[in-house]
Amino acid sequence: MEKEKTKILSAKDMLEIFPFGKTKLFKLLQTGILPTVKIGNDYITSELAIEKWIDDNIGKELKYQ
Repeated sequence: MEKEKTKILSAKDMLEIFPFGKTKLFKLLQTGILPTVKIGNDYITSELAIEKWIDDNIGKELKYQ
């Protein structure tokens, strides 16, 4: 059985996934609300981490400053 590879997403990839703009996405990244790793000035995550985060937060209202 072949192991499925996890796709790594950049901030640019996340802009294509989420239905909101760049400003809101970067606020979510900078405040640590989204499950990401910051390397220098870049943020990365995986499709699996985003899917789990969405599942864990269904029905919640998330606020950022």
